[in-house]
Amino acid sequence: MTDLERRLTAALERLSEQYETEQRRHSEQVGALQRQVEALRARVERQTEENDTLRRQVERLSAQVTRLSECYGTSAAARPRGHGW
Repeated sequence: MTDLERRLTAALERLSEQYETEQRRHSEQVGALQRQVEALRARVERQTEENDTLRRQVERLSAQVTRLSECYGTSAAARPRGHGW
């Protein structure tokens, strides 16, 4: 094997090692990003459930205010201030 062939072979081996190292690094980055996406997806699902719960609570409270307003003969817009409403 000539000197040039040895240098070329060594250079190709270094490139091959570098390529494998980069591939492993990229694979690890992809895995980390996938875990982040899954964590965010779970967080969005929890917040969506919380938002739905809050929306239902607001709807119930709104209905209660309407019933109370009807009991006192006032509309929600015309209810007196200072009664904690």
